[in-house]
Amino acid sequence: MNILVTDTSAQALTVALKTDSFFETRTTESRSLQHSERLVPTVVELCKDAGIETKDIDLLACTRGPGSFTGLRIGMAAFKGMAFALGKPLVSVSTLEVLASCVPCFDGAVVTVIDAKKQRWYLAAFERGSEGTRRIMADTDGTEADLVKVIEPYGNVLVTGPDAEAFAPKLRDLFAEKTIIVDKISSKAVSSALLELALRKYETDGADDIGQGPVYLRKSDAEIALEERQRKESGEKGNG
Repeated sequence: MNILVTDTSAQALTVALKTDSFFETRTTESRSLQHSERLVPTVVELCKDAGIETKDIDLLACTRGPGSFTGLRIGMAAFKGMAFALGKPLVSVSTLEVLASCVPCFDGAVVTVIDAKKQRWYLAAFERGSEGTRRIMADTDGTEADLVKVIEPYGNVLVTGPDAEAFAPKLRDLFAEKTIIVDKISSKAVSSALLELALRKYETDGADDIGQGPVYLRKSDAEIALEERQRKESGEKGNG
């Protein structure tokens, strides 16, 4: 089975292709705005190196968020377009679940984190055992305080994700008695986890519904500004 995956939720663009005899991951470090310039050329390069054409792809998969608003829109829009043009299924997976699945078995809580800016973080928590990953906290737009009750029962906590090093000290300040470990994960580990989760999801639930879009957890700055402008205009009309 030929599976093409991409993660565009952060600054690094990751694209990977797996066939029966080929598996390679390509990563480009850039701003998310540049993902649109590199995504399709990278797909073409991978197909060429694997000796297949895009029409030979059997399944497409991408992360659906949370993460960069712009990056997620670019990734999902590009892969939806490819899926439609090629007549192939598309599956999307939680970014934070993919990050947790990169971690080997761990005796404790696994916290996945992405910087959401404005002194907030996209967070989730999991148990990672020999039988797989069990979620113990939903994807959340929050702070370290949201993790207090979730990780209280665990003596060890592993923090992973692109912004784990920046977030871990906040947990250490809250839990001086716990062992807080930071785990760095490679782009190949991310693509491997995404491949595995997407294939399992496809075999269990089938392809995404056509209406599935990125998961943002919060409104974009543009949406907030629009709502504020509409409130002001409504207030001015009411006073008039």
